[in-house]
Amino acid sequence: MSVTELAHKSHTDPSQFRISYEDAVQVLGPDPSIPKDDTLPTLYSKSEIAIIGGGFSGMVAALTCNKMNTKQSRDFVIFDKHANFGGTWFANTYPGCASDIPALWYSFSQELNNNWSELRPPQYEMEEYMLQVAQKHGLERHSHFRTVITRAVYSDENSNWTVTARNLATGQRIVHTSKILISGQGQLVTPNQLKAKGLENFKGVYMHSAIWNHEVSFKNKKVVVVGNGCSAAQVVPELLRKYEVESIHQIARTKHYIMPPLPPITYLLYQLASYSRYTLYLMRLIVASVAECRWPLYKGDGILARMVRWVNTRKSVNYMKTAPEKYHHLLIPDYKVGCKRLIFDYRYIPSLHDPRMHLTGHEIDHITENSVVLSDGTELEADIIVACTGYNINKSLSTFELIGRNGVDARKVWNDDGITAYKTVMIRDCPNFFLIAGPNCATGHSSVELACENCAAYFERIAPKILSGAYKSVCVKTKAYYNWFNEIQGELKNAVFGTPFGGCYSWYASDSYNPTTYPYSQIFYWWDMRHPKWDDFDVETDPNYLSQDSKLKQS
Repeated sequence: MSVTELAHKSHTDPSQFRISYEDAVQVLGPDPSIPKDDTLPTLYSKSEIAIIGGGFSGMVAALTCNKMNTKQSRDFVIFDKHANFGGTWFANTYPGCASDIPALWYSFSQELNNNWSELRPPQYEMEEYMLQVAQKHGLERHSHFRTVITRAVYSDENSNWTVTARNLATGQRIVHTSKILISGQGQLVTPNQLKAKGLENFKGVYMHSAIWNHEVSFKNKKVVVVGNGCSAAQVVPELLRKYEVESIHQIARTKHYIMPPLPPITYLLYQLASYSRYTLYLMRLIVASVAECRWPLYKGDGILARMVRWVNTRKSVNYMKTAPEKYHHLLIPDYKVGCKRLIFDYRYIPSLHDPRMHLTGHEIDHITENSVVLSDGTELEADIIVACTGYNINKSLSTFELIGRNGVDARKVWNDDGITAYKTVMIRDCPNFFLIAGPNCATGHSSVELACENCAAYFERIAPKILSGAYKSVCVKTKAYYNWFNEIQGELKNAVFGTPFGGCYSWYASDSYNPTTYPYSQIFYWWDMRHPKWDDFDVETDPNYLSQDSKLKQS
């Protein structure tokens, strides 16, 4: 564990720390395009480990490979469709974009930063931090950017993976072979575009918050923001503060529990702790522990759960009541707290007092050339429409074809049986394949970076056997895979995450199951991922390795 210190170059020129609009449209837009040019020679390469994704998940996997510190573990390659590290922190650049979890906790545990500009720093500062960590650990020399994976196939004969990719600049085909394959591409990948009648006729500017065009001027413009979730709660106040808009009409599609900002003393304590990596780590543990105290509200209806739920509900409702009274019926939910993702506020509730701000709960009926018409007949003039409509989580988890042993199509398995991964990490019939921040790793109160490190800890305990040659392959048993799925889905039915018990519908869950959230506490998650149950694995040994090992012991 070491300490990182930022130069804060990103505050001088944020544009150097974000994706270009053209690249964002190409890979994240409603019609993403992957060029193909088979007149160019196919590039062949190989490594011990291949990592898909260069965001938090992929970087945690890479740092873990370095940490294992063997010749085999350091032989890894990272593929990412973007032009640099960062993942969602490189691609999501909308105004106000920031971590809603304190950065002291939303950062690599082995690289704590001692000079965050605020508790929840802006996107460009988070990206600067990730680039600095990547440079410090030499991850650039392992990386292939602007490269999108289209297919991954496991060889039963050779016990390895072959991934097929395309260079997004040239269309050149790339074929890479590895003993271990890691997918760390995350869940906030595929934007949910606004679906409204007549949108194609709109003469103004339309953009999704995940594909922000910084060339568009908002000065003196009438803006309609669709959605009122986490991204909207960051976009709206920033447009009012810095973009000189004429007006904002926000369409609140659902209600959310909005928590007040952390008290200023929290940042002061962080500054006092920043002189040493030990005190920084202690501060991190304190922040994590306080957040974990919120866990009981998510599950069950016992005395402790009801008490924690009541405390957090009161805290949220009292804060939301500081908004103009005319908006209370649009803001305050009637379901259990935690059923939808909590919004940890910074400036949104205060921004509702701005006279340029208007909040409505009516749905969109249709869109004309110059306006948005609501279901009650109200016509909102619009120069710009901003869709804060979230992501397609299920689609984000399976962006490439994945063919496991005996030709099993993993995407078909997920389509037929439901999206899941054993312990959030392993898929049936996919030997030597690991997910970082895969299905059911999310929470409503914790840091996803912790989930990434938990998954990497699981990988770290299994991979050495494969890399050393002791095991040709390790795969979760089909029975254990489905037992896990049934176990966690049973547990999640008693949780608040988008269930009848919780009293709402949310992106956490579909009508039949929940592929998103973790059913237990983060303390249990941390412990469980560091103690694999080897009886749940199909292990293929290498007779040649056993023979060599016996000879070494005899000698």
